[in-house]
Amino acid sequence: MGIERHYSPVALGKKLAQFNLDQETFYELLERELKVKTFQAEQEIRAGVSTASDSGLLHIPEGSSIMIAERKITDKNGGFVEFERAFYRADMYSFKIKLSRNSK
Repeated sequence: MGIERHYSPVALGKKLAQFNLDQETFYELLERELKVKTFQAEQEIRAGVSTASDSGLLHIPEGSSIMIAERKITDKNGGFVEFERAFYRADMYSFKIKLSRNSK
């Protein structure tokens, strides 16, 4: 369970407003309809505490531990496409990361 807030450049946001984003896959819509070729994302995930308003939406006590994820997406030319800030219940998520190394 989480809360996601997305921010895009105004010109792109006006184009996106023409579509029902509840019925579209966001990144497919960007590419198919708006010809935006996303390329790279940089994401940071950290611990935090919930605010009163977010606690109500997440159904947890205010000040509970949460995970905060921030992601910036750029297109193939380096142009800004989207910034997302998301708040997740820490008790409902886990991450599994596989790491490898090529030895010589």
